[in-house]
Amino acid sequence: MPVRPFTPEDAEALAALNRSVGWSARSAAGWRWLARDPGRQAMDAPLGWIAEDEQGAPMACLGNFIQTFRLGERTLYAGTGHSIIVSPAGRGLAPRLIRTLMDQKGMFAFYTFNANPQAAVLYRRHRIRPWPQPTSALKLAWPLKHGPRAVSRLLRLADSRSPKMLGRVLDRVAEPLTPHPKVVRAQDLPEGVAMLDAPWEMPAWEAYWHACVAEGRLLADRSPEIMRHRLGNPDRTSPPVLLAAVEGETIVGHAWAELAKPSVIDPPVLEIIDLMALDGAADAIDRLMSALVRAARRLDAAKLRLHLVSSRLLDQLGPWADRARREGGWGHAHARFEPDAPHPDLWQPTPYDGDYSFCLRPATGRR
Repeated sequence: MPVRPFTPEDAEALAALNRSVGWSARSAAGWRWLARDPGRQAMDAPLGWIAEDEQGAPMACLGNFIQTFRLGERTLYAGTGHSIIVSPAGRGLAPRLIRTLMDQKGMFAFYTFNANPQAAVLYRRHRIRPWPQPTSALKLAWPLKHGPRAVSRLLRLADSRSPKMLGRVLDRVAEPLTPHPKVVRAQDLPEGVAMLDAPWEMPAWEAYWHACVAEGRLLADRSPEIMRHRLGNPDRTSPPVLLAAVEGETIVGHAWAELAKPSVIDPPVLEIIDLMALDGAADAIDRLMSALVRAARRLDAAKLRLHLVSSRLLDQLGPWADRARREGGWGHAHARFEPDAPHPDLWQPTPYDGDYSFCLRPATGRR
């Protein structure tokens, strides 16, 4: 089966693969938006690859997101595999797609931060190892509402015992547990936390970004140019939660979260996309977490969740990490570093570094 780069014009074929596994599909506009990402354009990289049978029917695909990084004055790039789907008829194509991803030149690393347990064996064959250590298997969640989670468990039980019965329920209520549209307001936030509106237009954000780079860590780019693009996702169905921990007029930390529903029968979850603070901002993460919990309650989320946590962020979370429920339990984050890559310990990722900001299932279930 031939494997070729895909373009936004392949949106319907890619959508067919998404529907075959119960995922929501990205629109052609969404693929065009990803195509405009500055990292992809700088490296002239494909959006991803699709494998077709002899009749042109899609059998498998793999998205290719190029993340831009900064290390002091250096700009670096890494390849993030996302949206990998292999139909039953395309069994055996996954290794070809992964090899194609990792044959790209000019990257210091290749990684995925959203893998399932079955993929781990496949990744090991390509020298892609669980990373970051020792937190690659850790997800943190803060439950907020018992009722929606109980309803979701009942729906899962019904699905396991009688899929037809669940189908009849979904015929009557196409997307159960969908929240009513709401927005987070400034009055919902604790003292010392402010709403971020168009950070790419804020001198305070640019100063904060320069301060982050000056700390000497390897950071996924959050410059005004990159943020303008990343926050422009046309497939988003509800506004993001963008927060800044402030000291006077100075930003010392930030958070980005999105409301999502992992599946048709799951309750809404406020997923933390990004959570960072400067080294000297001792209580910034605590303030941001308090604000995120308030935002999650305002948006009727059943829980607040952090899919990926580094050792640095785990320390910064302090008591918040102690009271969190541990989810995951397998190495869902994997990476392979090239021989000339910076030392991996310089990179302390958040979900922003991966595909979470554009691959979460929207809370409405629609794109």
